Amino acid sequence: METNSLKYCGIDVSKTDLVCAVIGDLEQQHRQFLPGQSADLGIVGNEPVITKSFVNSWSGVISMTRWMQSVGVSMAVMESTGIYWYATFAALETAGIKAILANARQVKNVSTHKSDLKDCVWLAVLLRAGFIIPSYVPAGLIKDLREATRMRTTITRDNTRLKNRCHKILDSVLVNLGMSKTFGKRGRAVLIRALKGNYKDLDEEQRCAFASVSEIQQLMLVDLLTSIEGNEKRIKRYEAAIAALVERLEEEQSDRDITLLVTVPGVGLVSAAALKAEIGTVERFSTPERFASYAGLAPRLMQSGEKRTTGRIVRRSNSHLRTTMYLVAQSCAIHGPEKLKQFHQRVRGKKGYKVATIALARKLMVVMWRMLKEQLTFEMANKDGLAERKRRTMRTNLRRLKKLESRYGPEETFTAIQEVLQRKRQSANSVT
Repeated sequence: METNSLKYCGIDVSKTDLVCAVIGDLEQQHRQFLPGQSADLGIVGNEPVITKSFVNSWSGVISMTRWMQSVGVSMAVMESTGIYWYATFAALETAGIKAILANARQVKNVSTHKSDLKDCVWLAVLLRAGFIIPSYVPAGLIKDLREATRMRTTITRDNTRLKNRCHKILDSVLVNLGMSKTFGKRGRAVLIRALKGNYKDLDEEQRCAFASVSEIQQLMLVDLLTSIEGNEKRIKRYEAAIAALVERLEEEQSDRDITLLVTVPGVGLVSAAALKAEIGTVERFSTPERFASYAGLAPRLMQSGEKRTTGRIVRRSNSHLRTTMYLVAQSCAIHGPEKLKQFHQRVRGKKGYKVATIALARKLMVVMWRMLKEQLTFEMANKDGLAERKRRTMRTNLRRLKKLESRYGPEETFTAIQEVLQRKRQSANSVT
């Protein structure tokens, strides 16, 4: 029996099941289906839909792709449900079916009755109408780079948690080694010797404190130190893997983005690789505002009529990119160019440290967008951007002066400017 193409498919993904719903174009009035499919027919309004369920396993995914090809599916959409969509997405691309990943917040269907079948039908209807904004899914070396950098970040966070646990045990018995870095090379050596009963590096008060450490606390500290050392070795292995991926990316794809990002103050090789892994290609962002918004560094906007207010930053964004940029901004506020440090100090004096750091991170994102777009180093992009801002300020001042001149005349304008400057000098003298 001849079939028409039912090319839109919605997939509801869970840990155990894959529920599929297939619909066709609106203008297809008379559809015919393969033998045996009539029992799978449902109704979306006045149009038919084919539904079928599969087990979320490798054999189930392969059966699903073959079934989709048999009914003529060319596009499929699914929500980003945890990690369970990975294998399905890859299998669809391998089978030549265009796969689209949808943001679950954007396609949420508010209804009193919810089921997997209704969810996948709703996804298929949105896909056909063109209402789904595809989420970015990295591939190839960028995908490997993202997984490596995220894994390194996870291990680093675990290591920090272990170190905090060590500090908590030492503080509970009032042990203070008197070092800025307890887990540095010297601090760790002193701590290990003290746990073995060698107190030659400690003063009398520290020896008394270590004498109060119980056997179980010593066991906990040794276990934690062993785990910390193991995590540090794992971090070094992932850093070596990241360096190898960066080298392959530059050689095979002639990608200079990481080389340019390293020129930003506060950005090292690992941070640059993490930024590249999360950004992918800067061509996805048409403006620097969209670029900053993707990292969640743009303020929330609320507008109604003439009323326009801004609030906190948007949390629903790429949290990995936002965290990396926040750390880069912290480093730049200490070791960066003088103008950026002054900007951070100025905002910090008005709104506090965190807001100033976020503002500096957003400023850096704007510069990075221009760097990656035009393939410029940080010094070139920041210098040209500063010159452009000065030109805009000068043009704005000229427009204001022209308005004053048209309103008061040349002589009156000069007099008005002199009066303003004199009032400013008087107010400054009165303050001092």
